[in-house]
Amino acid sequence: MRELRTVVIFVGPAGAGKSTLLAAYARWLREFEGVKVFKVNLDPAADFIPYEPDFDVRSVVSTRNVAVKYKLGPNGALVKSIELITGELRSIVSEFCSVDADFILVDTPGQMEVFVFRDIAPKLIKLLKEYDNWLAATFVIDASLVKNPEDYAFVAIMSTALQARLGIDVVPVMNKTDLAGRTDLVGDVVSDAEQVIKELYGRGVYGEMMAEVLKVIWSYAKAAKVPKVSAVTLEGIDELHRIIHEVTCSCGDLT
Repeated sequence: MRELRTVVIFVGPAGAGKSTLLAAYARWLREFEGVKVFKVNLDPAADFIPYEPDFDVRSVVSTRNVAVKYKLGPNGALVKSIELITGELRSIVSEFCSVDADFILVDTPGQMEVFVFRDIAPKLIKLLKEYDNWLAATFVIDASLVKNPEDYAFVAIMSTALQARLGIDVVPVMNKTDLAGRTDLVGDVVSDAEQVIKELYGRGVYGEMMAEVLKVIWSYAKAAKVPKVSAVTLEGIDELHRIIHEVTCSCGDLT
C-alpha cells in the first residue's frame, strides 16, 4: 500500500497571492525537503500563472472560450465554467490523483466565492478523500490588509467558516509580510484572540459585535498557528510546512 500523499488546497480572496505562494511552497518543498510535487491549477479564468502547472484545468474548460460560446460576460462566464468543471470533476481528480508525487498543491480561482460557495468545493474534498490523501487547506490573506482588530477578527471568522464549509483543517496564512505594516497580531491564534477581543471593546457597536462573535468562534475553532510568510523572500515557508505537516498527520499539538 502506498504512503499517503499530502494535498494542500490554496484558497483566498483575489490579490492575496495564492498562486505565488503555491509556487514558492512547491519550490521550497523540492529544494529543502527533496520531495516530488505536483501542481494543479483549477482556475479556468487565469490569464497568467507564476508556475508551470502539471495539470491545468484550462485544458478542459477555459473561461475565455466559455464566454464566447455562451455569449456571457466575465462573471457569468466564470460561474458557467465552474459549473462545467464540477460536472467533470471526478475525471479531473482521478487524473491528478493518479500521479507519482508526495505533495499535490491545488490552486483555486481568484474569486474565492465561486469556489467556496458552490458545489465544486465540497465535491472536490469528497473526491479527494476517496484516494486516502492527507488533506488540508490554506486560507491566504494579504498581511498588509490586517490593519486593525476588526480586520483580524474578520480573518478569524472567515477561516473558521471555511473549515466548517470544507470539512477539513484550514490553516490561515498571512502572506506578503515583506509589504505589511502591522504584523503584531499575526501569531498564535489563541493568544491573539484575547488581545484582539480586548482591543475591539470600546471601538463602537461594530467592534463590540465582532468581539462577541470572536468569543463564539474560538469556542469552536481548532487551535492553530498563523504563519507569517512571504512568497517573494520565502520567509516563514518552513513554519507553514511544519503546521501543514502537523495538521495533516494529526501528530502535533497546535495549542
